[in-house]
Amino acid sequence: MEISSRKNPLIKQYRSLVADRKSRREEGFFPCEGSKLCEEAVKSGCTLGDDAFVTEAAMKKYPDTVKLISEKCNIVTITEDIAGYISDTKTPQGIFITVKLLDKILNLSTINNSAHFLILENLQDSGNVGTIIRTCDAFKIDGIIMSRDCADPFSPKTVRSTMGSVFRVPIYFSDMDEVIPPLKESDFTVYAALLDKNAKKLGEEKLPKRTAVVIGNEGNGVTDSTAALCGNSLYIPMESAESLNASVAASIIAWEISKSRKN
Repeated sequence: MEISSRKNPLIKQYRSLVADRKSRREEGFFPCEGSKLCEEAVKSGCTLGDDAFVTEAAMKKYPDTVKLISEKCNIVTITEDIAGYISDTKTPQGIFITVKLLDKILNLSTINNSAHFLILENLQDSGNVGTIIRTCDAFKIDGIIMSRDCADPFSPKTVRSTMGSVFRVPIYFSDMDEVIPPLKESDFTVYAALLDKNAKKLGEEKLPKRTAVVIGNEGNGVTDSTAALCGNSLYIPMESAESLNASVAASIIAWEISKSRKN
C-alpha cells in the first residue's frame, strides 16, 4: 500500500523530525534522506527507525540502497508528492530513513582514551558545524565537544553538509565549565582560538600530544570566560584578512593537530 496522504501519522511524525530540534530530542531519532547518506548510515552501523519511506522511482533507480535499508527496517512506499512534502531538499531522491541520535556521554574513560578534540562554543551556522564534523573525520580528530547552544548537528542541513561523517565522528554536548577543567586535569592542553596576535601562533607552537582547541561563535568568537578557563590561546597568522570563517579556522587547526600526531 502506498502512502499518499500528508495527514498519515507516519508522515506527520517524520516531518516533525525534519522541522524541529525538540521533536528529534523527544523521539531520539533524526531524519536522513538520499541514497548516499542512507547507505552511509547503514554501513556505519547506526540504529535505524522502524520504517523507511521510498518512492517507486527510487526503488528502480537505487535498488542496491533500498535492498540494504530493507535489511534493517520496513520499506514503506510513498508518492512523489509525499516525498516532496517531507524532504528538506529541492530535488529529493525519494529515500528517507530515521537514525537514532548519535551524541555520546563524555566521561573520564572517553577522555583518557583520546588525544585530540575540537570544542565548539555557540556556533550557530549549520553549514559550519557540518563542515567541521567532516573535517574532523578527514583528519581523525577523536571527537567534537559542542556547547548545548550550538546549532543542531542532527538537523537535515547539517547532516547533509557532513557528507556522512556525522555517522563516524564522536559528538558530545557539554557546558564549557563542565568539560574544560576535566580535560586539563587529564593532561590536555586546552587552547582558545583567538584573534589575538599576542596568542601563540599556530604553526610555530608545538602542539602537545593531548590537545583540545575551542572554536568560538561566528560573530563573537570565544567568550572571555571560556578563554580564561582554557588558560592558553592560539592565533592563525594571516597576511591581510582580519578573520576567517569558523569552519575554515577549524579546518586549519585540525590539519595542524593531525601533523602533530605524526611528530
